[in-house]
Amino acid sequence: MISQQQHDILLKGIKPTRIAKRQGGGGKSLSYLEAWDVKAHLIRIFGFGEWSWDVLSAELMFDVDNGGKYNVGYKVIGQLRIHATGATYTEAAVGSSTLGQRGEAHDMAVKTAESDALKRAAINLGDQFGLSLYNNGAVAPVVVKTLVEAENPDESE
Repeated sequence: MISQQQHDILLKGIKPTRIAKRQGGGGKSLSYLEAWDVKAHLIRIFGFGEWSWDVLSAELMFDVDNGGKYNVGYKVIGQLRIHATGATYTEAAVGSSTLGQRGEAHDMAVKTAESDALKRAAINLGDQFGLSLYNNGAVAPVVVKTLVEAENPDESE
């Protein structure tokens, strides 16, 4: 079970200062969270050692030599586990990279896929992990309450 304080934080909207932006296809601006920010927030909310991320599989999708530039892609399936609740969230992502060194291209592609899969898994925990950003980059929370209450320490005694 999570505490009332954790529950309350998870229901808050995301701070705009945590949001990164980049240009997507068609010149559209995309809002996202950096993987390091997601990991830092998991530590802040759940504590050290109270969550885990496991890569279940990493599969090479392509490796193309374009005359000295290596275009590499990996599909990663990973699982985020919140120890206090026993909840697990499994997601997949494909990451690619084009670099001059084949090993570096493989390294960057698998890291990109792993980071994206982690971020996708974390949105199951709500707006603090970027769920609202899927609503056209909005920062207002899309989850404002839950029907399940957090653990109340006064009632468990």
